[in-house]
Amino acid sequence: MLAIIFGLLASFWFALSMVLINRGVLVIDYFRGLLTNLGVNALFLWLYIWLFVDRVELWLPANLIFVLVGIFVPGVARFFMFKGMERLGASITSCLTNSTPLFATVFAVAFLQEHPSQTNLLGTFSIVAGIVALNWKGTTKTWRSRDLLFPLASAFLFAGRDNMVRFGLLHIHSPLVGATIAATTSFVTMTLLYQLFEEKKPLQATARKGFRLFAAAGFLNFLSYAFAYTALSMERVSIISPLINGSSLFVLPLSALLLKDVEKLTARKIGATVLVIIGVLLISWEKM
Repeated sequence: MLAIIFGLLASFWFALSMVLINRGVLVIDYFRGLLTNLGVNALFLWLYIWLFVDRVELWLPANLIFVLVGIFVPGVARFFMFKGMERLGASITSCLTNSTPLFATVFAVAFLQEHPSQTNLLGTFSIVAGIVALNWKGTTKTWRSRDLLFPLASAFLFAGRDNMVRFGLLHIHSPLVGATIAATTSFVTMTLLYQLFEEKKPLQATARKGFRLFAAAGFLNFLSYAFAYTALSMERVSIISPLINGSSLFVLPLSALLLKDVEKLTARKIGATVLVIIGVLLISWEKM
């Protein structure tokens, strides 16, 4: 039960960070915001293990798994996610990112030999139904279908992350050390990509506000990763992944409260999100 609570806490902090990010992309470019987010996340993870972790083993062979994870997640995955938020908005991006359990369950069966229950499988179908509902063309659609690839690519990478992290955590002492290695690798990777390929546009007058929003989101992501890695060290992927990636449970009400002036919540968005929530609950049923 404690693992479930940690998974839900990870989801909540991640959802709140997405709300801040959705405001941040309005006043600063998403790549600079991403680097700020990743840097603050890594900084607080290092502070945490320095202050609270007794045994920090950085040079274990198993830690290479977290280096590999960090090359793609959270950096590249968040890059796709932020781009999705820029094109689609927080609610749709969050809902599509919550397709992560669909991919994670498939990966867990194929690579970790997990055996999901019938409710797990029903939950994945409910999540897919939510994605179809979001992609259904209607009068409220104001985005291109191909833009859905951004959050779906993010979901694919997060699903791979959950499986690799679960495997790696079985071989190290502290889950937070693994989280720190992954976050630091991601920050370094995305900084190199930014220096090599990204156009350095002049900062706008509102950039300071954007940096503050992304920094605050980075701290919330630190909390999310602390709980997520701990939960994955305690329980299997097919149970924890739907919880830590179930941020639509929280993004919808948070968006309604905090983003009234940024995006409009339609009946279609709400209905699709409800389908995803049902899927998350079904997948999590056996441990609740």
